[in-house]
Amino acid sequence: MNAIDPMNAQQVVIEYARMLERDINESRHPARVDSLPYAKPVIKSAIKTSAQTLAVSGQLTDELRDYLETAYTLLAEYLDGELVDLMTQYRASADELAADARLAREKTHTAAWRTLVDSGALAGDVARAVTADAEELRREFREFLTSV
Repeated sequence: MNAIDPMNAQQVVIEYARMLERDINESRHPARVDSLPYAKPVIKSAIKTSAQTLAVSGQLTDELRDYLETAYTLLAEYLDGELVDLMTQYRASADELAADARLAREKTHTAAWRTLVDSGALAGDVARAVTADAEELRREFREFLTSV
């Protein structure tokens, strides 16, 4: 797929947008990188091509620019399967503990507590890395639009 061709780029962006919307609606973030319809570099290139093509033709509205920037930035939340599993288990354990009406000292003997203790530092590292990647993607997006 030649993502620098505007027609091909548009198709890549449409497929990615459909999948992204589904993942957001089904609360699947972070999500597995292997679930993307194309490799991250192809999607990035397609969004860049589409945004620049729209900008040059005067069709890039503020709303569309914001949408494309968000889609570009959300690529940071597509991770290797093991990291998605870790974050999903961590979130589920945190939700389970939050819903548990027992006193905190009684919760410390649960599997959910153990999961939080055992994976908390790594989950924090993953969250910080995703945030940093998202900020870098946001910067890239804004930069390539200023060059038009």
